[in-house]
Parts: sequence; C-alpha cells; structure tokens
Amino acid sequence: MDKYTSDKAPASKARSCDDIIEDSIEEKALRPKPFSGSWLRSILLTVETRGIQRVTEEERKQNTSKVWNACTFWLSANMAVATLNVGSVGGAMGLSFWDCFVIILVVNLVSCMIPAWTAGFGLTGLRMTSFSRYSFGYWGNLLVVIFSMVSTTGWNAVNSISGASVLNALSDGKCPTWLGVVIICTTVWVICALGIHWIHQLDAYLWIPPFVVWCVTAGCGASHFSGNAIKTPSGANGAASALSFVAVIFSFAVSWINCAADYNVRMPVNTSRAQIFIATYVGIAVPTILVQILGAALYTGTAVNPEWKLAFKESGIGGPLKLALEPAGGFGKFLLVLAGLSAIPNNIPNNYSFAMHAQNFGPWAARIPRIVLVTFGFVVAIIVGACAAEFFDDTLQTFLSIIGYWTIIHLVVVAEEHIIFRFRRWSNYDLESWDKPALLPFGWAAIGAFGFGFLGAALGMKTAWYTAPIAALIGTKGANIGHELTFAFSALAFPVFRYMEKRYNGGK
Repeated sequence: MDKYTSDKAPASKARSCDDIIEDSIEEKALRPKPFSGSWLRSILLTVETRGIQRVTEEERKQNTSKVWNACTFWLSANMAVATLNVGSVGGAMGLSFWDCFVIILVVNLVSCMIPAWTAGFGLTGLRMTSFSRYSFGYWGNLLVVIFSMVSTTGWNAVNSISGASVLNALSDGKCPTWLGVVIICTTVWVICALGIHWIHQLDAYLWIPPFVVWCVTAGCGASHFSGNAIKTPSGANGAASALSFVAVIFSFAVSWINCAADYNVRMPVNTSRAQIFIATYVGIAVPTILVQILGAALYTGTAVNPEWKLAFKESGIGGPLKLALEPAGGFGKFLLVLAGLSAIPNNIPNNYSFAMHAQNFGPWAARIPRIVLVTFGFVVAIIVGACAAEFFDDTLQTFLSIIGYWTIIHLVVVAEEHIIFRFRRWSNYDLESWDKPALLPFGWAAIGAFGFGFLGAALGMKTAWYTAPIAALIGTKGANIGHELTFAFSALAFPVFRYMEKRYNGGK
C-alpha cells in the first residue's frame, strides 16, 4: 500500500493534470481558423508522393481503400461520353439497332469479367505493370510498359476527343475540339497529381452527373430513335460487320486490364477477391452496357432525320446528343456541359496509370517523381488528342482494334502463368522480389508469345488502313477476326516457351 500512496504520487498526478491543461490550451491555439489555409495543408498532406513501390500491409492502414471504391471508381470511368461514342460505331458499320443491342449486351457481360478478375491482383500491393514481371520477366516486361503507355495515351486522346466533340456541338463550333481536349486533359492532370486517395474521394460522386444526363437524353430523344431505321446487310457482309463490331466492344471492355489492379493496392490484404470482382464487374459492366446501348439508339436518329445526320457529320456523337436534349431547353445545355466533362473521370485511370507504367522502365525511372510522369503523360495526351481529332472516326476504330490485340496477349501470358505455372496459388509469388532481376525470369517466353500473338493479329485484323489476308475472306470489305487469332496463337505459344524458359533458366 505504501508504494501506491507515497507523497510523490499527488505531485506526479498534479503534473499530469497540468500537462493535460497545457495540451488543451495548445490544441485550441493551433486549431485551424476559417480561411487560415488549413484546408490547403490538409490536401497537400494527402497528395500521393510514392511511386510503384509495393504497398505493404502496414501502409494500407492509412488512406485505406474500401471495396465500394472499386465499384464507384469504374462507374465514374465508364459513365462517359466515350462509352456513348463506342456504342454508335455499330450503326456506322451498317448494323441495325437490335443487332447492336445483342452484341453490346452479350459481349460486355462476358468480357467485363476479365478486368474484374485482374482487379484482384492489386491485393498483392503491386500495380499491374509491376506484377506482370512475374510472367513477362523483368526485361520482357518492357513490352508491357511500352504498350501500356501507348494504350493509356491513346485512350486519353480518344476520351478527350469524345468529350470535346460535345463541347464543340454545344458552342456551335466556337469551342474548337483541340481546346476541349486541353480543358479536359488539364482537369484530369490536376486530379491525378493529387493521387489515389483523392481520386477515390471524387469518383464516389462523379458518376452521378453523367447518369442524370443519359437518363434525360433517353427520355427526350426517344421519339427520334428507330429500331428499324438501319438494316443489317445479309450474308457474309452482315457477318463481317458484326464481327468487327464485336472486336470494338470487346476491346473497349478489356482495355482496363493493364490498370484495374492499380486502384486496389491500398485495400487490406484480407479483402475478399470475390467482393472485388463483383464490385469491379458491376462498376464496369452496368454503365458500359447502358450507355453503349444509348449510343446505338442515338445513331439511329441520324438515319431518319437529316438534321441529326448533319449534326453527327459536323460534331460526331455530340451533334445528335445536343439535338436530343434540345427539348430540355437551358437545362439541356447544362446537361451537355456535364456530358462533355464526363470525359474527366473517364481519363483519370489513363493519366494516373501512365506514370505507374513509366516507372517500370527500371530503377532510374522509379526515381523520377510521380508528378513529373503524370505531367509528361498529360502533355503527350494533349498533343495526340489535338492531332487525332482531325481523323477521329478512323482513329477510334483502328486504335480500339490494335489495343485489343495487345491486351489479349497481356491477359493470356499473365493468366497462363498464374493458372498453369503458379497453380493459382498466391503463395507461389515472392512479392519481395518484384524489383530484383536476378530472382525473376528474363522474359523469353513472353517475348515469343508476344511475337506469335501479333502474327495472329496480322493475319486477321481489319482496320481503316489495312485488311489482313484471312480477314479479307469474310464479306466484300473484310471482317476483324484478329482478336480470335491473337488469342489462339499466343495461348498455344506461351506454355511451350515458358516450360523451356523454366527448364533452362534455373526454374525462374
């Protein structure tokens, strides 16, 4: 008892109380005053400064991402005018609305599962381009880096042009497309510079405005839509158009493969992969299907209304969209602004992940601050977008097809490595060796599969500037079957090459 009731106890206790009082006074003195700039400091404190370094379990306890972020992030990214634009491509290819409807629905229901599956790879704490080193090898992964950077830059341009076309239509040509591209890309750059924490915060709500736009568009423009306005060609020509449109829809859906994991690296390790899959699938599939179908419906108006046809010719999808919203008056013009700006969340994954891709060039690239690479991607996207706007229709179809070929090879190699050679066990990955060339394969197998995959693409592709030999056999203008041949060639080649690589490269 004496130990606990000594005369030192009260003094100690008094000092403790004094400390509490002093701390309270100090806390009040330091409490942020209105307009004191504390809000700016709080933003700066949450700006992401790290690069591609693996996010450890301990680090995920701060600024932790939630499963629902995986849904709202992709809702915002796909509830965009570029999605509307892609849906209109089928009509431009000569397909009827109902044929477009079936293709959009069926292809997306299946293909959206692929990026939803790869989204779970983010639980390793690695971005997708870094994780690919386990299958492509440390040096072979440079192919992933280069094509991923090209892909994100191209999508930046395509999405920006789609949004800029709406702003161009709204201003009756007073806002040139290149200026719209600059406005959209600059806003994206600011958000991506802040980093993943603020991206998730904003994307929780950014899907709502365009959702309202598409609902009002469907209601106001429905009287101008016609399911029978366009007749699909019969026989081989109809099949050719359908196959080419399937390729476009597939390419759009799977384009997120090379970055889907990037936005889940801050989720707790014990997060259910099934929950991530469902959240991501809903976030990608639902807006993609609904908005693409609306785009197909909008295009039918150009077949029955000369004014809509002229508007589409002058301003792309923004022209018919403007006419569809005319009954809404001033509110319709406001909605057009929101539609154009929907390209901003659509481009966030591209500009943000561009920096992550670039840092995988090697240790020297990883030392470049993320903000510098985000800025570089922003500048390149503006230049490419402003130039591509002059030939947008051909650019869109060609770009979607080529990116689809590359994405299939990326998927095949990562999936076969995981299923065949890692036995679907995450414990078979040494996550600490992601940046150690000596502990990773060189990448000969992936390089070989890459070459064979593009050989298949070269035999089956159909673009605005080239029709491959096998593609030319279908219909009078040819059909795009490059994706199917790319898959077949790369899927057969990689297991053979990877077995040889492991045998002669010490099992790596």
